[in-house]
Amino acid sequence: MSAHRNRLAHIGRHALVAVVAAISSMAAVPLAEAGTGEAASSISVVGTRFEVTTADGRVVPQEDLVGAVLTIGDGKDQMPLRIDAVEIDPRNPDGGIMLYAMSTRDAATGAWRNICEPDVEGRRMGFPFAGTWTQDGRHLRSDTAFSITCTGGAQAKCVRFGYRPWETSPDGTPLWDHHQACTRMIRADYCGDGVGHTRNGTPIVIYDRKGIQQDEAAPDMSFEAAWGADGALCVSHTRIPDVLTMEGLAAICPGVRQQPRTACEGDAGALILNRSIDPRTVQAAAE
Repeated sequence: MSAHRNRLAHIGRHALVAVVAAISSMAAVPLAEAGTGEAASSISVVGTRFEVTTADGRVVPQEDLVGAVLTIGDGKDQMPLRIDAVEIDPRNPDGGIMLYAMSTRDAATGAWRNICEPDVEGRRMGFPFAGTWTQDGRHLRSDTAFSITCTGGAQAKCVRFGYRPWETSPDGTPLWDHHQACTRMIRADYCGDGVGHTRNGTPIVIYDRKGIQQDEAAPDMSFEAAWGADGALCVSHTRIPDVLTMEGLAAICPGVRQQPRTACEGDAGALILNRSIDPRTVQAAAE
């Protein structure tokens, strides 16, 4: 099992921190605060890394970014973002994912506060990655803008599961759509409209046909749905019937097929598949 494979996931309550920043309009205070004594000439995002370059063309080492204050904005408003800690994601020891503890000033008190709430492991970290997000949950490509996500959010979870949208799978398939499909699945966004139908802490099992995440047997788990970039392709049972029933699903997402596992799991267009607890199965077993 590779280190990034955490197949039994719990849905946390802390989603994307809605910070969308144009790289071209970003500025950084002199990195003397970070202990380098040098000013930044440019800032970019590479994968999940803040890449800061000095006037002489040197890329500042990640550990020297601690204490740096970046000014980020969306073209209208700006906010200071302080980097308080940097570490390689322990789930991804290949170094492909960096985690940052980040804080901004409280508007009322002026005190610095972490922008992320604790995830299920208590970690309050996040990272930037390219692109912006629409209200209906679509990830838009951009060479000049990025978003920041916390480790408790769907976007970060899916990156850490191995669906890195800037990379390709071993067979050369771009993982952008896999990451998008994963975010739909994490939120139980069946309709692909940005509306989730799950609850915090709900366990799920994630798998795919690329071998990035593999299916695992888990107590009381049964096949739920097959997912594409635009939401569910087909559903065998909704994740939490108290939140959304199959009848309710048919009413709000008439285009989503309701099929038994054998038909739905075999959908050729599925990028992500998942299992979740089906109360009907649990009740039948108890009887």
